[in-house]
Amino acid sequence: MGVRRLRGRCPKGSGRRKHCSRGCQQTDSRYNGRRPTTAKCRLCGQDFSLQRRTGARLQRTDTQWCRTCGRESPEARRYLKYGITPEEYAAAMNRGCDICGERVGALHIDHDHSCCPPRSKQWRTCGQCVRGFLCGSCNRGLGLLKDDPNVLRSAIEYLGRKA
Repeated sequence: MGVRRLRGRCPKGSGRRKHCSRGCQQTDSRYNGRRPTTAKCRLCGQDFSLQRRTGARLQRTDTQWCRTCGRESPEARRYLKYGITPEEYAAAMNRGCDICGERVGALHIDHDHSCCPPRSKQWRTCGQCVRGFLCGSCNRGLGLLKDDPNVLRSAIEYLGRKA
């Protein structure tokens, strides 16, 4: 007796499932069971294949990045967490730090921590709470002053005192 292919149906109790994730299931239902063969990379805009590569399984239909951009690239992480495109980040790098104006090798993304409550499995921000791009020193300074404008005003007054 050979193995019978079920073409998208999995018998109950077999331990198998048709979709690898809820996202794949939703995408599959959007396309009436006809799996898409390509997707558009959210970073570079290029179309990439969702077909099986040699010796590999099919790519998920909710894949957002091509292999070149990669899921673990800094650009992909910035886009996923803050919604910042590579073009926006490049423009910020040309401007420099939003506080001191210094141009550094990498800028930190400053956002309002009180805006988005921490979630157990989701580490994305809403995207509305991004305040700007800061060098490491300015970002740490704001963090040490607890992002409190009153404390920052007191620090400015303190620095203005004569010894």
